[in-house]
Amino acid sequence: MAMRGVSHVELFVRDKVSTVRHLVSLGFTHVADCVEVDRSSALLGRGDVQVVATSGWATRAFIARNGEGVAGVAVTCDDVPAAARGARALGVEVSSLARGGARVTGIGDVAHTLLPADGHDPGAPPVGRRWVPRDDVWPAAQGAWALERVELRIPEALMERYTAFCGRVFGLERHTSLRSSLYSAPAGVTFALEEQRAPVPPGPPEADAVTAYGLAFRALPAPVLR
Repeated sequence: MAMRGVSHVELFVRDKVSTVRHLVSLGFTHVADCVEVDRSSALLGRGDVQVVATSGWATRAFIARNGEGVAGVAVTCDDVPAAARGARALGVEVSSLARGGARVTGIGDVAHTLLPADGHDPGAPPVGRRWVPRDDVWPAAQGAWALERVELRIPEALMERYTAFCGRVFGLERHTSLRSSLYSAPAGVTFALEEQRAPVPPGPPEADAVTAYGLAFRALPAPVLR
């Protein structure tokens, strides 16, 4: 099983409105909204990068334990059933989703969604919610972005188990760092694991990276016209 890319990342935040404003100031476009009983979410995108900002009652326990940050990661895989079997072998909870996907929970507070890479549309909104498109969507900022780093808050007692999860389920390669455990995906995304209650260090990101809420983005080179 190999992870092919990140479909979207969900942030749990105290103030969705201010988060949306900050991401828009970085060049993201606010494209849709979803209001549910216990939460309110906004979908933002820039190029193939999609970020969901969520606030409300459903986010309070997560924020109390971890602070604002990444609460969910959806990745594309070349073999979702194999990834799900690998997750079950580690004793985590796996539930089936529509269109061949799976949801993995039970290792810390971060939820993981596995999506088939075959036929995946990077511009489609995340499934499972009733997204309402915005009427006042402005054109996207110039220049495509790629997701470079995702910081996850993991309880110290579960760090070893999550390490096994990253390797066996996502096929990530581990490399050492002075400040965290880092795992590189074939898609070029680095997952940085931080202890749940440790203060979040600022970096260092790449020189040309833009950071926000535990995420780092990098600009992609413009296509060469021939």
